[in-house]
Amino acid sequence: MTSQTPMPLDFGPFWGRLNHGIIRLVDYIPDEKINWSPKPDRWNFKGTLLHMLAVRHAWLEHDVKDGVSTPDVLVEAQTKEALKEHLGISWDRIERFLSNREQLEATYVNDENRYETYSGHWIAYHLLEHDIHHRADIFHYLALLGIEHPDVGTP
Repeated sequence: MTSQTPMPLDFGPFWGRLNHGIIRLVDYIPDEKINWSPKPDRWNFKGTLLHMLAVRHAWLEHDVKDGVSTPDVLVEAQTKEALKEHLGISWDRIERFLSNREQLEATYVNDENRYETYSGHWIAYHLLEHDIHHRADIFHYLALLGIEHPDVGTP
């Protein structure tokens, strides 16, 4: 059965726990391994986390146009503590988006390709999927280094 009315997104609290788990994982990355990757052509831990932050902000600034100033994460988030802080800042921004029914139900036009449009629901799904994808990268990198981490669980 197909509904014409978009369903409200009720997974925000679960996503918030997932974000908290990513922040906890940063503590398990040894300081001397923050720039480590398993192969030269792969992002390292810090690069993966910076990418996650940049993508979160880019969608909300450029497509949703939420009116929030985007921090310069490439400058500001160079340490583990700063990365964790910015994961929190970017999550706060996502949470405001998830709580705004008007933004979720709007249609957005891609700035680079005027023929592509996205719903707010699709943007939320994409950002969640993106977080999960790169969270897995962090898990795998830690495993390759033989680093055990606590069960941060999947919401």
